[in-house]
Amino acid sequence: MKFFWLPTGVLALLLGLSLWNAAAVKGLTEPWCASLARAEASAERGDWDAAESILSETRADWEARHPYFHIVTAHDELDEADALFAQAESFAAERDEGELRASLAALAVQLRVIAEMQQLTLKNVL
Repeated sequence: MKFFWLPTGVLALLLGLSLWNAAAVKGLTEPWCASLARAEASAERGDWDAAESILSETRADWEARHPYFHIVTAHDELDEADALFAQAESFAAERDEGELRASLAALAVQLRVIAEMQQLTLKNVL
């Protein structure tokens, strides 16, 4: 009977860590998406310096979390987010509102995809 408890304990620990990781990733990506919305709003008001500053701060926070994300998620998804951050910063520097809006929307979707990939759902399990 004691051979039953060790594997059960290990599986319970892994489940707990998976649930914690899903919550942590979602908790990190939601504020970034909110920051992207603030950057878009700043650009719409014509406050390009604020938009660039918000994007720069968001990217710095994103890059500070890179080691963690490289451990828990697919590198292709991270590379796509990095490319979209660079693209958004470029459009903000060029003061191109239309392209910036599209780039920020794509980046927000990519961040949500990264968070969704970590959620414990039937789609992710299968």
